[in-house]
Amino acid sequence: MAVFLLVFVSTIPVVLPFVFMRDAHLALRVSNGIAVTMMFLTGYAFGRLANARPWVTGIVMVLLGAALVSLTMALGG
Repeated sequence: MAVFLLVFVSTIPVVLPFVFMRDAHLALRVSNGIAVTMMFLTGYAFGRLANARPWVTGIVMVLLGAALVSLTMALGG
């Protein structure tokens, strides 16, 4: 149940642009931005908990997210 709730709660912000926006292309870009922002926040929190530099960890997560979004766009997504 905990895994279900974790996946459900973390997916809701990424899906909401598709519910409220008519333009699917714009909703996809907004969704990508929300996902990358969530990755920064997760990286920042992880950096604080791991006694690492939180800003660096957050930025590394953003770079990873940007690379994944770029790869998806290059493959037609």
